[in-house]
Amino acid sequence: MHAQDKEALWKFGSYIFLLVVAALVLIPLYWMLVAATIPQSEFFSWPPRLVPGTYFLENFRALQENVDFVRSIGNSVIIAVTYTILSLILCSMAGFAFAKYEFRFKEPLFYFILATLVLPIQLLIIPLFLLMVQVGWTNSYLAVILPWAANPLGIFLMRQNMKAIPDSLLESARMDGATEFQLYYKIALPTMLPSLAALAIILFLNQWQAFLYPLVILQDPQMFTIPLALADLVGQQRVAFDQIMVGTSLAVTPIFVVFLTLQQYFIKGILSGSVKQ
Repeated sequence: MHAQDKEALWKFGSYIFLLVVAALVLIPLYWMLVAATIPQSEFFSWPPRLVPGTYFLENFRALQENVDFVRSIGNSVIIAVTYTILSLILCSMAGFAFAKYEFRFKEPLFYFILATLVLPIQLLIIPLFLLMVQVGWTNSYLAVILPWAANPLGIFLMRQNMKAIPDSLLESARMDGATEFQLYYKIALPTMLPSLAALAIILFLNQWQAFLYPLVILQDPQMFTIPLALADLVGQQRVAFDQIMVGTSLAVTPIFVVFLTLQQYFIKGILSGSVKQ
């Protein structure tokens, strides 16, 4: 077999593998969208329903009657967006400091921050809950956002990426009269746009789908996020699959929007390949 034939066969096998993986990922998503448009009585019919129905609005109205899902969407958007922006600022500033400054206990402090990654959330919930009770922040956005704003993984990623910024570039800017804060937001941040976009996706998804900690902190149904509202539909006697599918379909839409938007920006940042001054 010639080298060209082997290469063509390898490409063909790779395409087949990718198509299979894509089908395994997309088929459940497609059925979720179909399930959101059919009555619950057809959920377990055989053969399964593969064509969208006309019950989406009816299912959504039932969902809104059981839980204030529109309010839950608003809560999730406020929490996830605010958390992402705040965490990007804190992580990028901390990463810049760890990458480009020398100070006492720099390395031990950095490794201590990394060590917090191995702490399970179950270990942190009770102390955080008691702290939120003492400061009076239970059932508030602040209680969900602030404890996780300085994300250790985000600090690590920003530090590793900002180490690639040439020190000579920063020294030249200092000689031109730039302040330390100008070095951060005029030189460091523009070069980190691809990394910031990737980190923004991670942070947004983590907060958007967070369940256990908000379940403990947010006890008022008016403050429920989307995962908490959907979990409220699971009862002892009946599981509202039709309403859950509608809510889940609506919940994944912002995820696709954020991912596709930042993916374009991510690729654009990589292709630009230049350091903006």
